[in-house]
Amino acid sequence: MKRIWLVRHGQSQSQSGESADQLNPDLSDLGGRQAKRLIEPLKDLNLDLILLSTLRRAWKTYQLSEAKASRVEFDSRVIESDWGRQGWYASILPVVTPEFAEPDRHDAWLKSVDERATALVEDLIDRSEKNILLFGHWGVFNHIFWAFTGINTTNKLAHATTDNTGISLLEVDENGYRFIRYWNDRTHVIDLLE
Repeated sequence: MKRIWLVRHGQSQSQSGESADQLNPDLSDLGGRQAKRLIEPLKDLNLDLILLSTLRRAWKTYQLSEAKASRVEFDSRVIESDWGRQGWYASILPVVTPEFAEPDRHDAWLKSVDERATALVEDLIDRSEKNILLFGHWGVFNHIFWAFTGINTTNKLAHATTDNTGISLLEVDENGYRFIRYWNDRTHVIDLLE
């Protein structure tokens, strides 16, 4: 069984109103506390690979979660949705990432979120790693959900949102059947919810 965990970042400073930066804000104080609450649910996952959004709020959530894997890579396919705005991230490029993970090799910043999500899901299913964790954002996770399930997104009537540090688990069995084991589990932060 292949397992793909999705973890949304903690609350950002743009969500808390501390920053007007909509593209690459840092975590808020609450976001940092939420991220630290991920230590317990993620500690025993025995991960082969962690993929990190190259946006600050996601990789800082990873750092605070203390999640461990055989390999950790930055992956620009996991950045937040472009919300239908072509070139949305152009103004912050190139983004410099810390050296605690392998550098991004996809350069997907200016690709549409649908294109990124579809390519990522195909890649994750084809990879040899069995236990993979992504730290990213609700918009791209919504598109990953659509790509994983094969939902027709023409009318975009259904959305799979995730809350800050919500944990979701997708599985693919040896016959290629796909399962959504759970979506947006946030029991680890229930007492921090407003």
